[in-house]
Amino acid sequence: MGRDKRNEKRQLQFTKWIYAHRLLPAWQALTFPARDAYFHLQVKCFADTKSARNNNGEVFRSLRDLSSDMGCAVKTVGAALADLQAKGWIVVTNPWQRGTDGKGETATFRLTMLPTEQGPPTREPERWQEGHDYSVTVYGPYKPQPRSGRKCNLKIQNPAPNSDTPPCPNGTHSRAVKS
Repeated sequence: MGRDKRNEKRQLQFTKWIYAHRLLPAWQALTFPARDAYFHLQVKCFADTKSARNNNGEVFRSLRDLSSDMGCAVKTVGAALADLQAKGWIVVTNPWQRGTDGKGETATFRLTMLPTEQGPPTREPERWQEGHDYSVTVYGPYKPQPRSGRKCNLKIQNPAPNSDTPPCPNGTHSRAVKS
């Protein structure tokens, strides 16, 4: 059986979907942009090298490039990366640096559920517990704030004028009457 030349020109990139990881509480607590960002980083673990070398620990993607890959705003990507750090899915190996000559360096990450060339995966998301997030070393200002405090600030936007008639409990007041 000869080689299949059609696969050599393929531009699509794939990654492994491990169902057991998706059942972890740390995965279910992630926002949807954070889940999408994790898959984009996981594809970059093997895609940026010419050989099939595992470059976990050296995975980098700038906020602008990742936002164009995901099709969302830069602040959304920053919040997604901060959420991934807080839940233990990624760990920063080198923080970003602002260059004095105009050439800055983006942060590099290690995906904790994948092995590196130096050793096995560290699996921080399996030890994550609700309310006990890991520290966010990069993109901390983008970290989403808890929403429990918002409930007391919400007001009814267009309250009904005071009247003596109580509202109908079954919603008949909103139905059109046919004559």
